[in-house]
Amino acid sequence: MFKKLLTVITASAIATVAYANSAQAAGFKRIRIGDRDGFGYGTGQGYQGAYGGNANVDGRGMLGVGDLLPDLNMDGKLATGSKDDFDNRSRKEKRSNYITGSGFTDNGSSGSQFTDISLSTSFIKTNKNKKNYNLKKKRFTQADVSNSKVPLPNLNFNFSVDGNDIKQGTDMYFNMLFGDYDVKNAEVEFTRADGSKFTSQLTKQQNNQGQDGLIQSAFVKLNFGDIFTSTNNGYNGSLQAKIIAKDEPYLTFDFAELSTNQISLDAQDVPEPSIALGILALSGGMFLRKGKKRKSH
Repeated sequence: MFKKLLTVITASAIATVAYANSAQAAGFKRIRIGDRDGFGYGTGQGYQGAYGGNANVDGRGMLGVGDLLPDLNMDGKLATGSKDDFDNRSRKEKRSNYITGSGFTDNGSSGSQFTDISLSTSFIKTNKNKKNYNLKKKRFTQADVSNSKVPLPNLNFNFSVDGNDIKQGTDMYFNMLFGDYDVKNAEVEFTRADGSKFTSQLTKQQNNQGQDGLIQSAFVKLNFGDIFTSTNNGYNGSLQAKIIAKDEPYLTFDFAELSTNQISLDAQDVPEPSIALGILALSGGMFLRKGKKRKSH
């Protein structure tokens, strides 16, 4: 009897160790620039969309895919020069280095200053000569508006992952959540770990009646080698993503991330605490969803 019990205990211990090792191998989940907080509006309670109904269309969780950005002056449209500008960034986000996620060591990632703020011509006040009256005040630079009407995100992922926290060859995904994208030919330029570049086009928002200010998501599937290079202890991760939308006068982003998970296109199927994002159908990809709460100012 004792021998049988010892065998069971030993088997259980081995299974526990195996499970722990498996969990450890999956330690890296995502590195996110910014956070999921519904563009700083949280659940959007008390706000309405341009169509006249609740901004949180499905009434679930944070403002996310399929919901609408708040129509702040309730004039039935969301646009530059329409008093719909907002800046819901925290102090950490304004400093550009607000990074969230798990299973990594950050080595200087940046770009959070582009999240939770309306990137519009009326808010940044750009004139014909690209002389910006309040770029510095909003924590942007002249380079951020080169070849565009508004500052566009230049996202820099720079981090390291222990060898036990990710399996070599794991598929990776670039995910993002954005709002009121309705100008064609917007693209994302990626710079891989080895310095090579490739560009993918965003899927154009179908801005049908009631969808002005629509929140959308997107993903791009990436190879492990697009991001990671081997080190003695694991891997260094590096990827830059620059949004190119030179004709867009109003655009906003909740967050962008590199993740081991691809997000479902159907927002209703996304587990509430899990990942959010995607419809950047680049190379055939698309997708995502939801956020958290922060004060606006």
